Amino acid sequence: MNSPLTRFSLLLAITLLALALQGPARANTQITLGASCVTGECHGDVTAHQFLHGPVNLKQCQPCHEPIGGRHEFAPLTDSRSLCITCHEVDQPKAFVHGPFQTDCVVCHSPHGDSNRHFVKGGEGAASCTMCHDSVTRGMTHLHGPVAVGECLVCHEPHQSNHKGLLIDARPQLCMGCHIDVAHEIERAVVVHQPVEMECAGCHNPHGGTAAFFHPAEGPDLCRSCHGGFLEEAMQAPFPHGAMTEGKACQNCHAPHASAQQGLLGTDTMDLCLSCHSSEIRHARGTIPNIAAQLSSATFLHGPISERNCVACHKAHGSDVASILTKPFPREFYAPYKEGAYDMCFECHDNTLVLNERSTATQFRDGDRNLHFLHVNREKGRTCRACHSEHASVQPHHVRTEVPFGRWMMKVQFTKTETGGTCETGCHIPYGYDRVRPAAGSTTP
Repeated sequence: MNSPLTRFSLLLAITLLALALQGPARANTQITLGASCVTGECHGDVTAHQFLHGPVNLKQCQPCHEPIGGRHEFAPLTDSRSLCITCHEVDQPKAFVHGPFQTDCVVCHSPHGDSNRHFVKGGEGAASCTMCHDSVTRGMTHLHGPVAVGECLVCHEPHQSNHKGLLIDARPQLCMGCHIDVAHEIERAVVVHQPVEMECAGCHNPHGGTAAFFHPAEGPDLCRSCHGGFLEEAMQAPFPHGAMTEGKACQNCHAPHASAQQGLLGTDTMDLCLSCHSSEIRHARGTIPNIAAQLSSATFLHGPISERNCVACHKAHGSDVASILTKPFPREFYAPYKEGAYDMCFECHDNTLVLNERSTATQFRDGDRNLHFLHVNREKGRTCRACHSEHASVQPHHVRTEVPFGRWMMKVQFTKTETGGTCETGCHIPYGYDRVRPAAGSTTP
């Protein structure tokens, strides 16, 4: 224990221990910043990254760190941005700036290095953004593609932008940059849905949602956010159109983005109607026949049908009148004429057809005896639909081949002549009429 070597070893150990315990004393030591800072004994972890910040890579600490009085003592860094922009030039200020970019770059970037080229904490994907924006996808079961793969920068600028939300472009141009199919649809369209021209996010959550296409609501509830008053009125109509609530609701008939048809219809009016009315439809009030089948076998078409204009007679969303007609018409088989009851037909046809007992303005007459007047103006007046098909028929003047009379489908046989015709039906024995040679009451009712 008394040998010189033993005494020296003991003294050296005591000295090293004293130096290790003298942190404050070391802080007062004059230092030179550089390679010695990043040795294994001091700040070796600073260089332990795949990608290094330029000064760190050159082991030059002084561009960013300035010791107080040349000692191992440094003032707290309160404004990293002011330090960073001494080297990193930034664009002119834009309308919308990311909060950390205004004051504190090290919120997002590791100052010495990281596992990615831009030293982004958590990596360059969504993991970095969700350190702050952790609620963006909360509760969502369907995610927008870029969100699902963590590519926030597909849509957002990381520092600043002239577009709200730090978007890289204005809406909807940003959305069309990927959704080329919708862009082409708009280019070919006659009518474009207003939200598509202004704000796609009005109907779609840009990050995701709980339903396909990221709608904030489903069916008519989505459309109601803009068209609430109109839809409420349509839904409360005594005779609503089933297409309003069944299947895809509004999208049964309307294109959501753009269309070549007015009213954003999916196709032309008749094709659209026949896409449903191509089979028999049973509902609480009765049965709607297969209209497409009627038209395909018909020889004579009602005027609006020949013009492919179903909405000339029907309200597409709902009506106060049965069969969603635009104006009143009796539902009953027997309905004598009265003012207002037949407005649907007399929207186009002259009501003198049933007002004048004698007339030469109609072809359905025996001499000048008006047979329309005869059929309608009686105690059991027949409605127009008792004789005429409202859509089409194989008989002239779209006279029915059969007419529903309770449970009986009553046959109607009409034969047209050059100046009149004959009618044979379950209502009466065969009768004939002639405009030039009146039957003098012998063959007319």
